[in-house]
Amino acid sequence: MKDGDREGQRRESVRRAAVSRKPLPLPEAPPPPRRDAVFGMCALDDKGRISDARVMAALDWEAGRRVTFTVAHGVILIDADDAGGQAVCGRGCLRLPVGLRRAVGIRLKERVLLAALLEPRRLVVHPMVQLDRWSLPVHVAVLGGES
Repeated sequence: MKDGDREGQRRESVRRAAVSRKPLPLPEAPPPPRRDAVFGMCALDDKGRISDARVMAALDWEAGRRVTFTVAHGVILIDADDAGGQAVCGRGCLRLPVGLRRAVGIRLKERVLLAALLEPRRLVVHPMVQLDRWSLPVHVAVLGGES
């Protein structure tokens, strides 16, 4: 066999292989991030204050903004309210009243998930116990149990 023949055969097999290949399936794209909420995490300080600059900026709550607190569904809801009994401090933090923290199981220095809901402008404080409940079925499933 001549060198030219071998080279010609190689080129022909490469051409055939390229033509007969099917494209690989693409994985499903993850869902786009939520656009109606901004999330953050923080730890309460020793005075029961929470602070996350990105979350507060998303709500457009500046220092002095009055707020009210409510407990519902195991979370603390915070709404801007001119008649509110508490205000955002100069560093953009809020002190969670002790009675509300106890009602949802949040202790000092514990981490919480903050969700700034953009419409209506509302801050939701999720205690870790809720995240544990929500994530348990997923963790059981990935460890081979039932979901």
